[in-house]
Amino acid sequence: MIFIREIDAAQIAKSAMILFAVLMFRNLIANIIIKILKKLSGKYNLKNISLVLDSIEKPLVNFFTYTGLYFALMILPFNANIAAFINRVYRTFVIITITQGLLKIISAYAEELNNQYLNKEEKTERTQMSKTVFPLLAKLIKAIIIIIAVAAIAVEFDFEQLSSILAGLGIGGAALALASQDLIKNFFGGFVILTDKSFSVGDWIKVDSFEGTVEELGLRSTKIRTIDKEIVTVPNSRFADRELINFSARANRRVNFTVGAVYGTSSESLKGAISKIKYMLDQNPMVKEDSALVKLDKFGASSLDIVVQYLTTTTDYTEFMAIKNDINFKIIDIFNEEKISFAFPSMSVYMEK
Repeated sequence: MIFIREIDAAQIAKSAMILFAVLMFRNLIANIIIKILKKLSGKYNLKNISLVLDSIEKPLVNFFTYTGLYFALMILPFNANIAAFINRVYRTFVIITITQGLLKIISAYAEELNNQYLNKEEKTERTQMSKTVFPLLAKLIKAIIIIIAVAAIAVEFDFEQLSSILAGLGIGGAALALASQDLIKNFFGGFVILTDKSFSVGDWIKVDSFEGTVEELGLRSTKIRTIDKEIVTVPNSRFADRELINFSARANRRVNFTVGAVYGTSSESLKGAISKIKYMLDQNPMVKEDSALVKLDKFGASSLDIVVQYLTTTTDYTEFMAIKNDINFKIIDIFNEEKISFAFPSMSVYMEK
């Protein structure tokens, strides 16, 4: 027997009215609760709480739905076994709802903190490290919450075989470890990156043939956005046994190139051009002080080679290219002022009579 006695019309009506009322007013009640909490957080200057309140609206609506359904069913005269099963199912849904709310709160909070660090004008080492650690920490906390929720649901349903399952996992642990060596290597590779501070999210790095900006550092792999705007997923284990270049860790970018002047250029013109280029570099605010070097390097096969070296005060790639562009045009103007022609590979052939 499902019921301990016959159901009368009044009980069915009460059950239906409770369910109908909850379905009609659950969104309204949830909105009122969130508005009250927002006012309280604003009154007591609890900004961090206010940031995540919107994220719990859906779990709150689900909670009212499950609660309304639970009370609607409990009005009906179910026998003890069915009533106990309904209680367990209700508590299970409450656990799931709480878990859903906590996961959303962590996601919203981590995203807000990450955005705060992204919007900061001052990019300190702590800022860069925080941008890397927060997403990983959020994933770890989520995994712990899910494990606790699964264990709570298992206890709720009295899964006596849970201990035997765990024992079986222990026996098969060695085989699982052998089968997941790459996964473990990648996990410890991510741990090494964090502890060694090799790079952070937002850094420009190069590993093997992959070069670009670090967009995401995960427990298993790292995502790099290349110059061609492609996403490359690199296993974390690769960073542990390969050379890594972190371009963002340097304070300056070095420029080194050679300018060729045609043979036949007078020494006075060459000295004037070299002096003007050196002066132009020294006066440029985007060139590191005392880093400019301009010298007549060698007599090339078809040119008089002038070496130009300097360090920029920025590591940003776009700014770096803009500085190079400006300086290169100024060198062209200086050559034109000194009436010097740029050399190109050429060969002179003399015909004997």
